[in-house]
Amino acid sequence: MAQKRDWEHSGASCFTPFTTCLLSNCCPCITYGRTYHRLTKGKELEGYSCCNLPCVGFCLLTGFGLSWIMSMLQRGEVRAGYQLKGNACTDCLCSCCCMPCDLTQQDKEVQFREREKAEKAHLIVNEQPNKEANMGYQPQPQYQPQQAYQPHGQQQPS
Repeated sequence: MAQKRDWEHSGASCFTPFTTCLLSNCCPCITYGRTYHRLTKGKELEGYSCCNLPCVGFCLLTGFGLSWIMSMLQRGEVRAGYQLKGNACTDCLCSCCCMPCDLTQQDKEVQFREREKAEKAHLIVNEQPNKEANMGYQPQPQYQPQQAYQPHGQQQPS
């Protein structure tokens, strides 16, 4: 089993960046939808619209006081997807007790992890082969056919 990693951003650091903090407190559905987009698309908000299906679903559940469930489930996906420490109980507590802080933490964590993945992929693509691999061009030796038989009518040399 892979070693679980610590969260890069703690739940207590939910006041930075201020714009995400404000968005998570005033309109948490947008933060939820943005994090969902990053989780599923793996790109830096390419093709993102703030009015999306996860955002609408979050709004509808907010009307019934159940939006914390979506936050809790998404936190579990973030944790599992990036092999982060935690369990379902902490997911539930974070989502129930301080959902804006939890949504901010999720958003920052997914953004950080996706950027980290992209940087690793960029390093692998740009890595040069080492000289010990002997990947240079090696000319092939010339093939010299040998006659295995004598043509008809010729005698073998003695």
